[in-house]
Amino acid sequence: MDSLGDRPGKSAEIAGELALRHAALRKEMQAAGIDLYLILGSPRNPMGVHYASNYDVIGDGALVAVPLEGEPTLYVAEEWDQARAASLSPIRDIRYSENLAKTAGTLLKQNRSAIAGVDAESAPFAAEIKASSGKDIAHDNGMINRAARRKTPYELSIIRYAAQLADAAFERGYEALTDGIREYEFLAEMEYSMRAGGAFDNFGFFSSGTHQHAIGVATNKPIVPGDYLIFEITPAVISRNYSAQLCKTMTLGPAGDGIKDKYKILAEAFAASRDHAKPGVTVGAITKVMDDVISKYGYADYCKPPYMRARGHGFGLGSVSLSQKSTQVLEPGMAMIIHPNQYFPETGYLALGEMVIMTETGAEPLSKLKHEIFEKL
Repeated sequence: MDSLGDRPGKSAEIAGELALRHAALRKEMQAAGIDLYLILGSPRNPMGVHYASNYDVIGDGALVAVPLEGEPTLYVAEEWDQARAASLSPIRDIRYSENLAKTAGTLLKQNRSAIAGVDAESAPFAAEIKASSGKDIAHDNGMINRAARRKTPYELSIIRYAAQLADAAFERGYEALTDGIREYEFLAEMEYSMRAGGAFDNFGFFSSGTHQHAIGVATNKPIVPGDYLIFEITPAVISRNYSAQLCKTMTLGPAGDGIKDKYKILAEAFAASRDHAKPGVTVGAITKVMDDVISKYGYADYCKPPYMRARGHGFGLGSVSLSQKSTQVLEPGMAMIIHPNQYFPETGYLALGEMVIMTETGAEPLSKLKHEIFEKL
C-alpha cells in the first residue's frame, strides 16, 4: 500500500476545509432566504452531519446548527461523547442534547429556519420536532446537497485516494484468483486490501459464471475455468460521502472472442460519454451518448431495464444519477462513476466503468487500469 501515497485526513487540514463547506452552505442559505440551517444525522444517515462538522455520528444521533452569521453549534446525543466530538470537529461550540428532537424544534422556532435529514428519522421523532417548534417545519435537503455537489480540493483528494484503493483491490483479486477459490474467499482478499489501505467501508457487488444476467453478491460458489467475473468495487474513505467505484470484468482462463467483442462496445461507450462530459453539458446528454454507441451495434432494446440497471451515479451528498431524462448540468468539482454496464444476449452481463472528476475542461478518469477484460491464464 506504500505506492498509494499518504492517506488523506490530516487534522491540520480539517478546520480550513470545514470553513469552505460552511461557506458553501451559507451561499445556499442566503439564496433561499434562510438564517438558520439545521442538519440532523444518525448512524443510519451520518453524511450530512459529517459534512457540516467532521463528526462521526454514533448513538442516538447529532445535530449541527449553521447560522447565516456567527459560529455553528454541534449537538451530540451522548453526553460522554463530547470529548471525542471535540477531538474530531473544529466546531468550538459542542453541546450535549438530552433530546435532539426537542432541541431541533426549539431552534426551528426562529423565523427563516429549515432542517435537513428529518426524512431519514422515525415518524414520532419528526412529530416531536414539529410539536416543539409549534409550526410546520421546513424540510430542506436541497441546500446541503447543492452545497456538497461541487467537491473541495480536499474532498477530491479523498475520492482520488479511494479510486486508488479500488484499483489496488482489483489487482489483488487478480493475483488471488485460482481454480476452485470460492467467491466469498476471493472477495475477502479484495476487502482486506481496501481495509489495509484505509477504507472504512466497501459497497460492492460481485458474481461469477458463464452467462450472467446481472451482478449479484458473493456466495460459496467455487470459481472455475471458463467463468467470467463481474465487479462493482466501492471503497469509502473517511465518510461515505467519499466513495469511488470501479466496475470491471475478469476471466479465469482465456476470454472468448464474443465477450471481447462486446467488451469493446462498452469501452467505446465509456470513452464517448467521458469525452462528451464537459461543464455546462447535461447529465442526460452524456447518458444518451453512451446509449447511442451501444444502440448502433444493434442493442437499442437492451439499453433499458431489465437489461441494464444504471449508467452511472455519484455517491453521498450532492450525487447525480445518469439518466437520459436528467437535466442536471455538469459542473467542475462533481464526482461520479460512468458505467455502461450492459447485458448482451450472446454473452451475458458485462461490467466496465470508473470514477471521473469534472474539471474546468472535462472529465478526469481516476482509474489507472486498462479498459479491457483481465484474463487470468
